[in-house]
Amino acid sequence: MSKKILIIGSGIAGISSSLKLKSYGLETTIIDKGNFIGGRIGTREVKIKDKSYYFYHGAQFFNAKSDNFQKIIQNGINKKYIKEYGSFSPPRYRGFESMRDFLMNLSQNLNITQNAKVTRLIPYSDKICAIDNKNSIWQTYDGVISTLPAPQNIDLMKEFPTLKKTLKTASYDACVALMFFFDKDPKNIPHFFDYYNKQGILSWMAAGSNLRFWTAHAKAAFSNKSLNKDRVLIKNKIFSEIQKIIYPFEENLKINFHSLQVWKYAKVTKVSSGPQIDPKFPIAIAGDFMEGPNVESAFISGDKAADLIFKRLQ
Repeated sequence: MSKKILIIGSGIAGISSSLKLKSYGLETTIIDKGNFIGGRIGTREVKIKDKSYYFYHGAQFFNAKSDNFQKIIQNGINKKYIKEYGSFSPPRYRGFESMRDFLMNLSQNLNITQNAKVTRLIPYSDKICAIDNKNSIWQTYDGVISTLPAPQNIDLMKEFPTLKKTLKTASYDACVALMFFFDKDPKNIPHFFDYYNKQGILSWMAAGSNLRFWTAHAKAAFSNKSLNKDRVLIKNKIFSEIQKIIYPFEENLKINFHSLQVWKYAKVTKVSSGPQIDPKFPIAIAGDFMEGPNVESAFISGDKAADLIFKRLQ
């Protein structure tokens, strides 16, 4: 089957869609507005004396319940770009050396274009036309899968009211992530702090690729209220909480601020209800908003969208 298929977004849902379609013998083009693949599986690199260290400022880990995703993880473990993280039950996993390594290995044979944003989609006969911010020429595709977060996806679905209606049923919490590092390797600090069910503005803190490099995620209530507030004030408030947690372990450890990341659509609080594919045209949507708030759910959703498009094109 010779078909031209567009996938919007190079996060785990987009990569999953492309891999599934490739297994059916279909080639896809992935277009993403960001600098790197991964979406909310975010990795930030720091170089010190020609050595790279990583903050995991998005998803900290992933786990697997489905057979397909378990196979993905086992393959990554065998090829040494995935490692088990900590001693949790059920097991948690991370990309090695970074989350980006996980996705780069997973997508190494896929056609991906970064720094390009699809700005409009319209139906054309039994196909879909798309235009992006780099080209003034409309491209025609036999099928399209859009994996943007639901609120961002709504704009693209103006011509597809059924999918637009599905997208409007999803909701998200925001998340403020603060990256920080120590001046030296800590000796008495665990690699993960869980404050999800405790008082305070932090949900958790986790070490990145090294115990010197950390990310703290604020709770949803604080993050939602902070979206339009002064970033310096937000930073200072979170940083103060971090100091209160760290100094009882090692009071002489210097804590350095690195950067602040605000995820407007961080965690799905309500999964979409409604069709995942348009009733008439070969266009589908995918992402954690269709299945649940974790990495595996986004993968499963991309897999399902690919099946729906494949069946529609037969």
